[in-house]
Amino acid sequence: MINRKWTNGKWIHIALGIIVLGACVTHFFGVQGEIHLRADQAQTVTVGRQHSVSLFLWDFQIVNDADGNPADYITELRLLDRSTKPLVVDEGIVRMNKPLKYHGYRFCQSDYDSDRQGVVLAYNYDPWGIGITYAGYALLLVAMIAFFFQKRSRFRALLKQSILYQRSGLYSISAAVLIVVLAIIMTKVVTPKPPLQPVLQTPLLGIHVSVIMLAYTLFAVIMVNGIIGIYAAIASKKAEGARKEKLEIINHKFEILSQILLYPALFCLTAGIFIGAVWANMSWGRYWGWDPKETWALITMLVYAALLHFPWLKSLTAKRSVVYHVLCVINFLFVLFTYFGVSYLLGGLHSYAN
Repeated sequence: MINRKWTNGKWIHIALGIIVLGACVTHFFGVQGEIHLRADQAQTVTVGRQHSVSLFLWDFQIVNDADGNPADYITELRLLDRSTKPLVVDEGIVRMNKPLKYHGYRFCQSDYDSDRQGVVLAYNYDPWGIGITYAGYALLLVAMIAFFFQKRSRFRALLKQSILYQRSGLYSISAAVLIVVLAIIMTKVVTPKPPLQPVLQTPLLGIHVSVIMLAYTLFAVIMVNGIIGIYAAIASKKAEGARKEKLEIINHKFEILSQILLYPALFCLTAGIFIGAVWANMSWGRYWGWDPKETWALITMLVYAALLHFPWLKSLTAKRSVVYHVLCVINFLFVLFTYFGVSYLLGGLHSYAN
């Protein structure tokens, strides 16, 4: 039997703690850098006193698609591990989104020289941090999915109070279909169109963008609920009798609806961020680089996480609905800045999403 103490999102917080622990291990004990290789010379990567690997650029190719656009970069290497005796020369291939793993090292395609006789490879040596972080990602995903099946969660309690739960299933299905359709439309609009850069030619692109867009769509619905709730609260002050009571009920019901939608919205945003982190680790050898889009997506996640904990603040019970609706509207400004403001004002690695 599951102990009630470990329900209601406790495992989510534990998973986040593991992810932070993995990030700390990577920061303090991992080694990251770039190495420039030319066809006529070797370069050596050294970690500590015992790990030393020499790399020789054997060949570099740009693979084009049927339309002549770059589809992949292929770097063929010869590697000499100087920490082993006798010395052995190995072969390895680095491709876009397919790093070369070699004795704890990971080499990723970063850039190439204009004459195609040289390449820049990003490398890292992080045998523990990545494993810990990925374990946190896996636990977080399982915990977020399992959260919706917990019988004693706050989500279930809110669902029982909501208008979606009390009315026929047709209303719930219609709302869900509308949200999914809007998310699909947004995904189609923002997904980069062909020809795609080689780094974008991965199945993770569609998953990452779709999950993020679903989160943004839900946040937009929550924002609209907030505007309706604020209007109902203002109108109820001037109304009397049955109309006043009806407006107060509408205000309260939209608050409950927003709280219900906040859980899948925040979970989708969180999942989308960490899917992007896994993708970045495959492409550039690091799962977090403080790119403006990454940073503001994290800020957006944190402000909505704070909103998720809002119902537990007992001191605001008297005016909770109005304050909650106002916060829903304000928080959506972070979504707008993350989506539009960062792309047009700050640029960065995600500038292709303009």
